[in-house]
Amino acid sequence: MSFKAHLTPQEEEEIKNFFMSCDNDDNGMLDVSELQKMFANFNVVVRQEDIKTFLEHIDADEDGTIDFDELMTYIEEILSEHYTNDDVINAFSMIDIDGSGDVTLDEVATAMETADVGISHEDVIYLLQEADLNSDGRISFSEFRSLFLGLTS
Repeated sequence: MSFKAHLTPQEEEEIKNFFMSCDNDDNGMLDVSELQKMFANFNVVVRQEDIKTFLEHIDADEDGTIDFDELMTYIEEILSEHYTNDDVINAFSMIDIDGSGDVTLDEVATAMETADVGISHEDVIYLLQEADLNSDGRISFSEFRSLFLGLTS
């Protein structure tokens, strides 16, 4: 199954790797126990009944587990409720002042000042470092897209 509407192939691969790292018994599915461990790894305390409710919401085939396609369908639903691909393109275009296809620290700082977001220069630097997955000092559209959609780790 392909989820091209909102995710790049790299993002889909990162999610697949994360899914596989949570699949402790390597059966291609996440059960309640594996979901509990996943939340615990993020230091998130979730009641077992809430995990079961979460699982039931995502578990399209009602087999008591979440497979990768079910997870990706859920992620796509969440992304499509919030932002369209055009939203991401428009936001990137507004920040990419020189039209280079990459965003620099200065461009992000200028965009934040123009939008009167009230973010400190230190926070802009942190944001750039978080988004700059390949550490080249610039944010590509793919990196921006991951940050915009909340997919960076």
